[in-house]
Amino acid sequence: MELNGKLKITVLYDAIEDREKARATAKGDDFALTYKSVAKALEERGHKVSLLAAGTDLRSLVTTIARDESELVFNLCESLGGVAQHEQHVVALLELMGKQFTGSSALGLTLAQDKALSKTLLHYHGIRYPKFTVLREQPGEWTSDLDFPLFVKPLNQDGSVGIDRNSIVNDFGELKERVSFVHNECGSPALVEEYIEGREIYVGILGNETAGVLPILEWDFSAVPDHLPKIASAEAKWDKESPEYKAPQVFPTDIPEEVVTRIRQVSLDAFRALRVRDYARVDMRLRPPGRRTPRGPSDKWEYFIIEANPNPHLDPKGELALAAREQGLNYPDLVNRIVDLAVERG
Repeated sequence: MELNGKLKITVLYDAIEDREKARATAKGDDFALTYKSVAKALEERGHKVSLLAAGTDLRSLVTTIARDESELVFNLCESLGGVAQHEQHVVALLELMGKQFTGSSALGLTLAQDKALSKTLLHYHGIRYPKFTVLREQPGEWTSDLDFPLFVKPLNQDGSVGIDRNSIVNDFGELKERVSFVHNECGSPALVEEYIEGREIYVGILGNETAGVLPILEWDFSAVPDHLPKIASAEAKWDKESPEYKAPQVFPTDIPEEVVTRIRQVSLDAFRALRVRDYARVDMRLRPPGRRTPRGPSDKWEYFIIEANPNPHLDPKGELALAAREQGLNYPDLVNRIVDLAVERG
């Protein structure tokens, strides 16, 4: 394929999005279909675009992919049938069938989705993250050296699934209650981390061997009342009436340049350690000097990787698109840059 040439591109997405759109429309709610925004951006640059909704009938899906004559698959499948754990399986299918596609490999998706595994890899590479443990069963007593408050979330979900105002726990009783919720309602082991009181930072990355970092974005929860957790919870993402939802996303100017440089480098280190490709968003907490820690106040800026997100959501209003726009890449530029990156690596 020729770089910057006009291509036949198939945009692949989870068919459940169409059903969710229909349900939202019936209730009078907004529900933007990202695959339509991506397809439009590709068509604006002259690519010939087709859409493929990935359903749970695997024989039909395999047959359709086998017949697909596109030169590149733009992979937007963050799940299959709404099951996030099948995201990497869709990509594994593309790999087995010899299809060229955008975004991370099945390996990269697998490493990032299991948050305990990804933290183990970060540890190997000397990258800092919150202290954690995994609870696959209800704890009878608390013998861990982790200090409260703790942040309890599903081990292998994304999109703030299973994360709400009750995710921060302050004692063993609250911990047991929240672990039970994650086990029963989310169907997942519970990842239990020390809660990092600090600022919510997102670092977008584009590229591969010579990956570049986009402007640092902050979800500024500073105006959220103190009795509410300042985290990217379900309330912050979906409840339009909540104080968290109204918190602005900004490009901070008060972080010292040397700290910004370290944040950019550690984000790239995490990107490479987890074998991510083409584009990603690294989420971290930044703790300014003077903030409390479980072991006393700190006198320096500290940063902790929360997770690396391969193939992050490409909504035109999402964090990656906002950061790209701040750097001078409009939405069609961003989408087509991802195409170029996939073509470059072959």
